[in-house]
Amino acid sequence: MMKGPISVFPCFGGGLWFYMGRWLERKGLTTLAESCYRSGASGTGRTAAEAGFQLSQRLMARDLNQEAVDACQEALRADPAYAKAWCALGAAQRHLARMDASREAYEKAIELDPDYAQAWSNLGEWWLVKGEVRTALEKIERALKIEPRLLQALNNRVAALYELAKFKDAEAAAREAIALHPNEAALHVNLGNVLLHSGKARPAVKAFRKALECDPSCPEAHLALSTLLGETRRLAETLEYFEHEIAVKGESVQRLASLALAQQAKGDLSVAEATCLKVLRTQPNNISALITLAGCLSVKGDHQGAIRLHERALVENPNMPAIYSNIAFDATYLPDISADDVFAYHREWADRFEKTNEKKSFNYVQSREADRPLRIGYVSGDFGRHPVGFLLRDVMRNHDRQQVEIYCYSMMRASDDVTDAIRSNAAAWIDALLMTDDELAEQIHQDQIDILVDLSGHTAYNRLPAFVRRPAPVQATWIGYFHSTGLKNIDYFITDPVTTPTNVGQLFSETPVCLPHSRFCYSPPEYAPSVAPSPVLDVGYITFGSFNRVEKLVDPVISAWIRILDAVPGSRLLLKAGVLENESVRDSLRRRFVEMGLKGDRLELRGPSQHPEMLEQYGEVDIALDPFPFNGGMTTLEALWMGVPVVTLAGNSVVSRQSASALTNIGLTELIFDDLAMYVEGAISLAHNVEHLSGLRQQIRRRMANSPLCQPEQFTHDLETLYRRMWHAWLRGEKLGAEIVPGTPVARKKVLHVGCGPADKRSLPAHFQSRWQEIRLDIDPGVNPDVVASMLDMAAVQSGSVDAVYSSHNIEHLYPHEVEVALKEFRRVLKPDGLLVLTCPDLQSVCALVADDKLEEPAYIAPAGPIAPIDILYGYRPAMARGNLFMAHKTGFTARSLERALRESGFETAVVERGPSHDLWALAYSGPVEAERIEGDRKTCFPASLNQ
Repeated sequence: MMKGPISVFPCFGGGLWFYMGRWLERKGLTTLAESCYRSGASGTGRTAAEAGFQLSQRLMARDLNQEAVDACQEALRADPAYAKAWCALGAAQRHLARMDASREAYEKAIELDPDYAQAWSNLGEWWLVKGEVRTALEKIERALKIEPRLLQALNNRVAALYELAKFKDAEAAAREAIALHPNEAALHVNLGNVLLHSGKARPAVKAFRKALECDPSCPEAHLALSTLLGETRRLAETLEYFEHEIAVKGESVQRLASLALAQQAKGDLSVAEATCLKVLRTQPNNISALITLAGCLSVKGDHQGAIRLHERALVENPNMPAIYSNIAFDATYLPDISADDVFAYHREWADRFEKTNEKKSFNYVQSREADRPLRIGYVSGDFGRHPVGFLLRDVMRNHDRQQVEIYCYSMMRASDDVTDAIRSNAAAWIDALLMTDDELAEQIHQDQIDILVDLSGHTAYNRLPAFVRRPAPVQATWIGYFHSTGLKNIDYFITDPVTTPTNVGQLFSETPVCLPHSRFCYSPPEYAPSVAPSPVLDVGYITFGSFNRVEKLVDPVISAWIRILDAVPGSRLLLKAGVLENESVRDSLRRRFVEMGLKGDRLELRGPSQHPEMLEQYGEVDIALDPFPFNGGMTTLEALWMGVPVVTLAGNSVVSRQSASALTNIGLTELIFDDLAMYVEGAISLAHNVEHLSGLRQQIRRRMANSPLCQPEQFTHDLETLYRRMWHAWLRGEKLGAEIVPGTPVARKKVLHVGCGPADKRSLPAHFQSRWQEIRLDIDPGVNPDVVASMLDMAAVQSGSVDAVYSSHNIEHLYPHEVEVALKEFRRVLKPDGLLVLTCPDLQSVCALVADDKLEEPAYIAPAGPIAPIDILYGYRPAMARGNLFMAHKTGFTARSLERALRESGFETAVVERGPSHDLWALAYSGPVEAERIEGDRKTCFPASLNQ
């Protein structure tokens, strides 16, 4: 009969249990080790106490703190004078928030062993939690005097120095600790926190990333980076972590400052503001809280308040370029400040940092040849879904690689599809986020950049200090900012004649040089919906709108918009911005409107949405109201592309003339007003003329598409001409004057896009997207083609007039006897050396699926949805169900039969290959062609999968 469990080591005494536990633990058998410690702790004497102490450590590691207390008390029954057990008891009691009992236990440990460094360190941490920082630091220093390498004490000293606002000492202490323990993640986290809250974001990122190298699972580092790098998916987790830390360890200044930063990043601005104020009551010079609070005030339109807070931060750290940049940026929002004063804020940055950081040691070793390909360096933190990214994307695609070689120096925190598009057109991509300014300048110099172009100005993640070092012989600023940088080391400010007319007295440290039409090249997203009819026609009242940042809504703007609403009965105002997701921000903005006289429920506030949905919501806006003095930039361009007229007040600064430039380029100067009264009256007058408003709605996109704003080939050619003139001037030892670059027309080949549908030029192969003129031909007039015609009769296109024909998935819609007619039409319109690129379904591969009884199973996923073999054989069923019978398929090809059809239609050279989606890709030429040209056309016209 069983008497009970059999002991593994039935004859061991207490000491042997302890030593066996230590041996098992070294072998990694922690569960068995814990059992041994538990058995050994039941004895008497020092070894029993040691077993109880070891057991308590394992229990605390598993957060079993009450059990740890019990283990410590049993150890102390075995040996009441064992200081280690008293110290462990204090730690377990503190984890249970029994603070008095914890302190008593620590003090008892010190009484028993005055040289017990861990007990002194723990007692110092206890006082740190209590907020008695000077007492805490005294205890921690005592621990380090006994044991200079004690990890916990080293970390606690950094925290204590931070709490005392001794930021430089805290940073030095953190680096000293890391020198002793280079692979301890906690020390790198503490250094990161000190740097972050001293306003040194870039080195802080580096410290947190180093922590992750030491411990890839380190939660503190992951969460800090989520705040710094905008990883919104982890912000809720970040907030929860800091709130838990505060609940367990108390409201230290550092924890509260971290919490405020996370709250601001998440958009909880009123909560972040309250947290910042709590920090500043304890530590009025806390840089992190001052900068975070300034950001909260800026969103509320209190830019003067934000500037005052930044100026307080400068008292603590006068050598921080980012603070000066923030002040300069905020100054551009102010409605009642002179141009001289705004410029002075920007010059203040330069006065401090150009003198202290300027280096003249770079010797430019690149060739002085005047007309060789130039190396252009673009520097930005916004190579992505950001106005800069969208404005740069088509320029990058159209740069002439025979004339320029593009290097991108990126401060991106993450990548997206726009990043990928820009990167794919760069000769070199350098991730420069964590480079110091000296390192970045050295890299640029080593790359032998001829012209270095800033795309950030004084916005976030700018690298203006690197420009101060002048690593390139010619330096310019363009599109990322809306005012002079103030730097003398930047030679040129790239602008346009409307944004910077000669008679308005704009102030520049750079020389303003003008592109002929616009400084912006708009790249319409392929997912932009069609222009909706004027909503007033459906709802019966006018909807004004603005999708600009709420920081632009200063009091004069709100006052003017209320006057407009009052004068248009029944009208409403729709405001949409990312921060309006937050209820407190919405309440604050609504309250400002009410306090300034808004009557009735006429204001709708909407938060963020995905970009396609945001563009679609312009379908609810009749008239876009432009804020001032900070006009819309990308916001204006997007509103116009969606057919919404933008009423703007043009001022005297770059930022107040952005919309005027866009409207001038599309021929809508009637919407530009020079004073506030005319602006208000202009919006009212337009609202009262619904017929004119509706007519404009249907014209604006077409005007814009045909304007210089949407001609990337010409724009890029003009930009490259400007770069070349800058280079020639430098070679002469001169600098260009304030001038307008003459625009010379780009010589472009013509591609006839047969069956273009509603898609834009980006649906063409990459070969045809740069320096080619697209002629859109379709049988459906509803897609607004240039030529309405059938493939069977393209008489509207002159014989021998185009350099290429592109026909994608059209020829299968013809009957077999019509195929030759269409192919001969394609050959007729081509020039003798022209190229036909043709795609159609591959029946051979489709029939293999049918033979395998997969007729209705998806063969691949297209943008329109799943495509089954039955759709490839007979036509896309959903489209035909909607009545689009043009989509019916009437013939089909294999690779061999398509090549034969091309040759029988007069194409002497034809190449047909199978594509990735059960399709065929063909190149055809009227005459003989060299193999080198065919291979080049294959690489640029066929899918990438066919060139691997």
